[in-house]
Amino acid sequence: MDRFIEDNNSRYMNQTRIPDRVRIWDETLRGGEQSPGVIFDIEDKIELAEMMDEIGIAVIDAGFPMMSQGERDSIEALVALGLDAEVGATVRCRKKDIDTAIDLGVEKLYMFSTTSKFHLHYKHDMTEQDCIDQVIPAVEYAGERGIDFDFISEDTTRSDFGFVVKLLKEVKERGAQRLIICDTASSITPEAMYSFTAELIDRIGGCWGVHCHNDFGLAVANTIAAVQAGVEFPTVTVNSLGDSSGNAALEEVVMIVEKLFGIDTGVDTTGLYDLCKSVEKRSGLYISPQKPVCGFNSYRHESEVHVSGVLAHAGSYEPIPPEEVGRKREFVLGKHSGPTNVGNLLEDRGISLSEEQTEKVLDRIENEKSHDREKKIEQFLTSIDSYNQKMLGFSEDRFWELVEEVRKEG
Repeated sequence: MDRFIEDNNSRYMNQTRIPDRVRIWDETLRGGEQSPGVIFDIEDKIELAEMMDEIGIAVIDAGFPMMSQGERDSIEALVALGLDAEVGATVRCRKKDIDTAIDLGVEKLYMFSTTSKFHLHYKHDMTEQDCIDQVIPAVEYAGERGIDFDFISEDTTRSDFGFVVKLLKEVKERGAQRLIICDTASSITPEAMYSFTAELIDRIGGCWGVHCHNDFGLAVANTIAAVQAGVEFPTVTVNSLGDSSGNAALEEVVMIVEKLFGIDTGVDTTGLYDLCKSVEKRSGLYISPQKPVCGFNSYRHESEVHVSGVLAHAGSYEPIPPEEVGRKREFVLGKHSGPTNVGNLLEDRGISLSEEQTEKVLDRIENEKSHDREKKIEQFLTSIDSYNQKMLGFSEDRFWELVEEVRKEG
């Protein structure tokens, strides 16, 4: 097959900075759980963490210990599993956060601070110097406690470049093992992300990660651009979970790095579909049928053009063979079906139809598929809207009832 394919990707892609090794850092159990309405209990997190570990995810962010006692219990439970994956926790640059996480037994601290003037001013009423005065003592304290740590620069892509360089150099000198840049407000394009990341790496050196949000649908593209610039640890979430529009999808980033860059991520990709479906079940967030890798329609072919092409050679329309991600191919009957699909089905049963009979079958398929179509769609969308309102939030009416109940209790 390869001799018929022109590799224009390799021909036009700048490959000089792509790292030899890329390892996947999962944020599903922390950042993914920030999706409105999503709750992972301890059993959920254990199941998902074990699945991630089994397929070769390198890093698992177990959570933010200062959020609740339940979160701390979950982190402790994940640490106790003894996974091959690195299990760490996200903490602010505060002694109490650091001490709490260390007491839970995590391998690594993921220390974070915003670096943009916008966040510093509006979220914290701080200056850049205030940021330095908070971050440096904290990372030094982590070093004194003998715990390995990484440093995450929140809202990096909207931060002053000179300030980011200054701060990240200082935290690296004080022991930060990995430096993670964040496109927190989805405010950069892939081309700019590449140049921005490349310059940071060149100015500071060391090992890097990236964390991208998806408000413009660019999380995966920006993550991949950062990997092209030299990032070794893309931080991702299964099914693109995360607050607002989510983060970069783990399954998409893995397959792009594996298939288009030709780099081994250490992930057994045949387990991706099962992982995606488990996250769908545990999170309650429905996977779009058109979602790459794990969507219901990803390997289903209806149109005559595609069916005939795939039957001639699957590579015609399937850049990722279904078995590589734990999927199976299906040929689907519908409005766009043609004689190839029908003939393929008839052949399996040893039945033959004339060309005219085949056309009649296709016409009737279209008519039956069209019957009550609008009514069925409306019923489905209504049920989805109802589900989203009930499950992806909390009733404000019930909130006020709770307020009154608590007030009466005194």
